[in-house]
Amino acid sequence: MLITDATLTLERLTKLGTAAEGAEEAKALDSLRVDLAAFASPIHALAAKAAVLRGEGVSLSKIPDLANVKEHLQKSLERFKLTPRATTLRRGTVWTTLTSKLQTLTQKAQSALLDDWQQYFDSRFFSGLPPPRREATLAKTPENDQALKSYREFYQSFIRYRLQPPTNAEDFSKLLLLSQQLAKIEFQEDVPEAVRIFLEASSSGAGLHLLTPEVLTWLRDNGLMANYVVRARIN
Repeated sequence: MLITDATLTLERLTKLGTAAEGAEEAKALDSLRVDLAAFASPIHALAAKAAVLRGEGVSLSKIPDLANVKEHLQKSLERFKLTPRATTLRRGTVWTTLTSKLQTLTQKAQSALLDDWQQYFDSRFFSGLPPPRREATLAKTPENDQALKSYREFYQSFIRYRLQPPTNAEDFSKLLLLSQQLAKIEFQEDVPEAVRIFLEASSSGAGLHLLTPEVLTWLRDNGLMANYVVRARIN
C-alpha cells in the first residue's frame, strides 16, 4: 500500500523525535510531533478507506506525487538521524516544505479516492433519477404517489454513499440492498395523456371539459372513481 508506506515513514520520524534530551528540546520536538500527528491521522484514515474499497473490488488510482513525498520524507528522516534535534527540521524551509508536501498529498489522495469511488458507484449501483426529476415524469396516480414515497426514502439513504464511501463490509451490504430496493420500485408509466392532464389539473381544480370518456374509463378501470368529486366554482 503506497499510502501505508508513507505513513510508516512518517511514524518512524515521529518516534525518533522523542529520543532527544532536555526540557526545551523535548518541548520543541513535541510541538513537531503534534504537527506531524495532524497529518498522520488523515493519512491513516485514507489508508483504511482504501483497504476497504480494494477489498470490495474497487480499483484505485495511484496517488499523484506520492513517490516525491516519500523521497522527501526519507531525506528528512536521514538528516534527523544524524542530528536528532528540532533545529534539524526547523532549519531553513525543511519543515515548511515537508508539511506543505504532506498537506498537498493528503488533499490529492482524498480527491483521487473519491473520484475512483464515484466512478465505481455510478457504474455498479442504481442509476435512476433523483426523486424530483423522477416525479416530474410521472402521472399523479395513487400508485405513483405511494411508490414515490418509498423511492424518496430509499434514495435519500442511498445517495449519501456517493459522497461518503462505505467504511466497512456492512456498509457495502447496506448500499447494495438500497440499490436493489430502488431498482425494484415500479411506477405506473402507461397513463394516457388525457388522464395525465386531468390528474395534474385535479389538484387545483380540473374543469369538466377534462373529464373525457377516455379519462372516465381509465378512472373506472383503476378503481379511482370514488377519489374524485364535482364541486361548483364560486366566483
